[in-house]
Amino acid sequence: MLSVALTSAACTTVLGDFTVGEAGAGSSGGASGCQPGTADCDGDGMGCEVDLTSDAQHCGACGAVCVDGGTCDARVCSGPTEIARGYPMPPRSPNAQFLAIYEDEVYWTAGEGEGGSVQKVSILGGPVTPLAVEQNAPYGIAVNKYGVFWANLNDTNIMRVDRDGAAPPRLVFDADNDPLGVAADEKDVFWAQRAGGIGISGDGSSIGRITMPDGRPDDEFHEDNGASPHLIALDEQFVYWVDRSERGTVNKTSRDTGGSDRLADDQRFPYAIAVDRDFVYWTNSPRTAASNEQAAVMRASKTGPRNPMRLWTPAEDDEVRNPSPDCIAVDDNDTYVYWTDQGSSRVLRKRKDGTERQEVLYEGGTPRGIALHGEYVYWVDEKNDGAVRKLRR
Repeated sequence: MLSVALTSAACTTVLGDFTVGEAGAGSSGGASGCQPGTADCDGDGMGCEVDLTSDAQHCGACGAVCVDGGTCDARVCSGPTEIARGYPMPPRSPNAQFLAIYEDEVYWTAGEGEGGSVQKVSILGGPVTPLAVEQNAPYGIAVNKYGVFWANLNDTNIMRVDRDGAAPPRLVFDADNDPLGVAADEKDVFWAQRAGGIGISGDGSSIGRITMPDGRPDDEFHEDNGASPHLIALDEQFVYWVDRSERGTVNKTSRDTGGSDRLADDQRFPYAIAVDRDFVYWTNSPRTAASNEQAAVMRASKTGPRNPMRLWTPAEDDEVRNPSPDCIAVDDNDTYVYWTDQGSSRVLRKRKDGTERQEVLYEGGTPRGIALHGEYVYWVDEKNDGAVRKLRR
């Protein structure tokens, strides 16, 4: 089912005193004719009433709220900043899933059924722009200069829309099986496709590929009928992906040949994956509370041998009772690996080498998708009105 993209946000969602999408409301004040550091956030055209440098309800941009009683100083919240909350045109599901960041904009998927959507907002906050609505359980998402790509889990398809939302979304590939993770750079878009349920292998499990800018989708780029592919990550040479099974694996597939190598075996339901220059990182998120002692954040060399290292386990964390490590993020320019934990309602980080204790960056809600950009870590809250938040790292 193709959906109609909207080119401007509907005036329905309130962020503090700022109505998202209100005509005339600028995210920085520049577009509305206000002096730098001020803005007409209520959009009434009667004046530049907000000081973006110190207003905790509009910190750095209209609608960027300093949460949990935080203060705003020099456009920066003392704690987390909520840059978006809720979604236009209720009662569509606000459940946020995954996010991606490209050229100072945050893109994310939301919804677990037919009322799903794809949204974007400035990294500063401000009006939320719906890029696609009436999507059926949008899941993984990726962005490059050619557009926004996502997987609709229930409709088993890969969709695409322009980053400005000027044209309706269009179908890229109609799959026979469940598409899940999506990753992209300027050269290719890849997606993971499972033939069975979680942990169930079957004919048709594969990693698909779309060569940019206008290549034909190849759902047989890499076939693995013995796996249940889930989320994926890229570097210049390889696609990295997890087999979300009870005795799961972590794999890398050559972008040139489609051939694969195993980086780790016998992982307990691996969920999400990220890479930096030298290592691959992933979360193990068991499906039941009874097995949550096997939850973990892991690391392995990108070149082998197969000797994965446990960076974090519940045994070393006496503050958590129901661990469920979820999404994970890392980059080359930081000494930490970051992850969300839905079971304990936390956003955490730990040194990449496993030394020192984990650090809780935020506690609350149901954090899920996570990404790094500049000085900040960004995440989406799956349940609580689908908030998009950031915190200086």
